[in-house]
Amino acid sequence: MAYPPAADLRQKLAEHPLPTVAVTALDPASLTPEETAKIANNVLTAFNKAISTRDITALSNCLFAEQALWKDSLALTYHLRTFSTPAVIAAHLLETTKLRGAHGFGLEFVHFLPVSPTLQFFDCSLSLKTTSPAATCTGRMLLLPVEGSGGLEWKIWVLSTRLESLDAHPEDETLLRTPSTLADGGDDMKTDVFIIGGGNGYAVCLSFSHEHLKTDLSTYSIIVLLKFHVPTAMCDMPYLRRFNAFLILFLPLSDFSIAYGEDLKGSHLLTRDELANQVRQYVKEFNLNMITSSQIQSTQYDQATRRWTVKLKTPSGLRTVRSKHLVQATGLASQKPRLPDIAGKEIYKGISLHSNEYKNPEVSLQNKGAKSVLIIGSANTAIDILNDCQTAGLDTTILARSPTYVLPVGYVMDPRGFGLFNQLDTETCDRALMSFPTWVECNMAHGLLAMLASQEPDRYKRVAKAGFPVIDSAHPDACLMHNLVERGGGHYVDIGGLEVIAEGNVGVISSVEPVAYTETGLRLSDGKTAEADSIIWCTGFSDLNARDTVFEVLGGENAADGEEQDSNLLGPREIANTVDATFGVDEEGEIRGLWKRQRGIDNFWFMGGQTQHHRYHSKTVALQIKAELEGLLPPAYRNNSCFPEF
Repeated sequence: MAYPPAADLRQKLAEHPLPTVAVTALDPASLTPEETAKIANNVLTAFNKAISTRDITALSNCLFAEQALWKDSLALTYHLRTFSTPAVIAAHLLETTKLRGAHGFGLEFVHFLPVSPTLQFFDCSLSLKTTSPAATCTGRMLLLPVEGSGGLEWKIWVLSTRLESLDAHPEDETLLRTPSTLADGGDDMKTDVFIIGGGNGYAVCLSFSHEHLKTDLSTYSIIVLLKFHVPTAMCDMPYLRRFNAFLILFLPLSDFSIAYGEDLKGSHLLTRDELANQVRQYVKEFNLNMITSSQIQSTQYDQATRRWTVKLKTPSGLRTVRSKHLVQATGLASQKPRLPDIAGKEIYKGISLHSNEYKNPEVSLQNKGAKSVLIIGSANTAIDILNDCQTAGLDTTILARSPTYVLPVGYVMDPRGFGLFNQLDTETCDRALMSFPTWVECNMAHGLLAMLASQEPDRYKRVAKAGFPVIDSAHPDACLMHNLVERGGGHYVDIGGLEVIAEGNVGVISSVEPVAYTETGLRLSDGKTAEADSIIWCTGFSDLNARDTVFEVLGGENAADGEEQDSNLLGPREIANTVDATFGVDEEGEIRGLWKRQRGIDNFWFMGGQTQHHRYHSKTVALQIKAELEGLLPPAYRNNSCFPEF
C-alpha cells in the first residue's frame, strides 16, 4: 500500500463540517478594537500559561470542544501536520513546544469576522520564537464564542503555526542579485541542491533556494534538467509549448509573485506565453543557474554518505553532478499523457492525437487535410481547444463523458476568495488563504461558491439544454479542492468558452464512452458512432502521483540498480520504491508527499502544485534544506503512537 494512504476528501469534509455556533448573548456592536484585543489576550494568556505549566487539562479547556484543529508548517513539528480534537492537540502541543523550546505566543492583531449568523469568530495573528533551533515563527488563532455557565466564553477553534526564518540564517534577497557560478570541476560538478525541472515551480523554488542557501557562490549552486522532454531553453516545456492558441491559465496577475509590466497590470488573466516569458525573465533577472539540452542517464543515492550522484548526457559529453539534496520539480499531471486503451486504432484513417501534441488547428489538423474534429473531454483544455477549432472553421464536436464541474472565473475572483489579492499584498493573502486546515479551507470555499451559484441558478441552463451536462457550485457533489488535489483537473473555469455550446455552434455528445475506433471515427458505449477526420483526446495525464515518474525521471532503464553490488547504493527503481505517494490528501488533510521530507530518503524532495503552492511552499522546502545543511534540522515529528484514536 502507498504511504501515506489517501483519504477521501469529500467524505472527510462531510465528517468535518464548519461549526454552527448560535450565540444570542453576542453583540457585535460592542466589539470595539479595544474589547476584541482584550478578549484575545485573555484567551492567549490562559493558553500560554497552560503550556508553560504543562497542564494538559487546562490546555484542552482552551480549545473548542466540538471541533478543534491545529495546523503546523515546520514551526514546531518540522513537518507538515494537522492535529484534531482538544485532547490530541493539547498532548502534541505540550510535546512539541518542549522539543522546540518555544516561548509564549504573542498577539499581533485581531479582527472580528462575522461570516454568517452561525459562524462568527476572532481572527488573531500571532508571533512565536523557538530556541531549538532558534527561529522566528508566525501563527493564527480563530476564536469562537461559546455560551457557558458563567457567561460568554471564547475558545480556540483553529490554531496554525508556521516557521518563517532561522535566526542564524535569515533570508537574504540581495543574494538573488549576485552573479551565480556553478561549482564546476570539469566533467564533475558539486552542489548542495540539484533541481530537476524547468517550469514555474522550478524557478520559484530555485530562487528561494538561492536566497537561503548561497553563502559561497562557488559552492552553492543549483542546476536543472528534465528527463521526459529535453529543454533547449528555459520554459521550453511541454505544457508551455503545447499549443499556440490563446491559452488562458486562469491565474489572476495578483496571484503571481513576479512583477509584470504595465501592459499586463489590471484585470487580466495570464496567457500561457505571458507566464512563460515572465518565468524566463525571472531566471535571467536573478542569475539562476541552469543547464538545458541535457538528459539524466543515471542516478544513484549513497545511503552511507547521504549523497546523490547524477550522470548527465550533455551536448559536450557525459558529466557527473554530486549533490547533497535532490528536488524533483517536473510537474504533476503534465508529463505522461493518459489515453484510453481501446481497440482498432490501426484502422482509423484520420488523425488521432492527445492534447499534449496539439499546437493549433492549422498545424495539427487543417494542414493534414482535416475538416472535422471530435474532442474527447470536457474540462479546461477541451473547452480551450473546442473554441480554437470552431473559430478556425472546423466542424467541431465535443464528447463529454460525464458531467463537468463549471466554475465562473468571477467566483474565483470574488473578494472573499482570490480577489483578496487585488486588495492586499501577496504575502498577506498567502498567509490568509494557506494557513487554514484543509477541512476548514474547503468547507469555507464550498460555502462561498455555493452561495454565489444559488444566486444565479439558471446560469448554465442554455448550456445544459444544448446537451452539455454541467455541475455548478450549488450541486452537492461540487468540490473544487477534489478536482485540484485528487483528480488533477476535470473542471472548467468559465471565461466564456461555453457560449459556443449554448449557441449551438458545435456538436455535443454526452454521457457515453468511446469503446473502439472505426475507419471514420469512434464507436461509443451506447452503440452509436461518432465520425470525424480528426480526434483530440483531452483526457489528462497519468503522472499526478510523482511516485509513478521517479524511475523514469532519474534515468530509468539506462541506470543499473545496486551498481557494483554495493548495498548502500540505490538506483532509480530502488529510489522509486522508497518515496511517498504524492497528491490527494492524507487522514490529516495534508497534501501527500509534497514539500516535506520523505519517510525513506529525507533529502529527496517533491515540488509541485499550483502557482500559489509554488510560491508559498518553495520557502517551506528551502528552509528545511538550509536547516539540514547547517546541522539545525530536527527530526520530522511523526508521533501518533500514543494516541490510538488519532
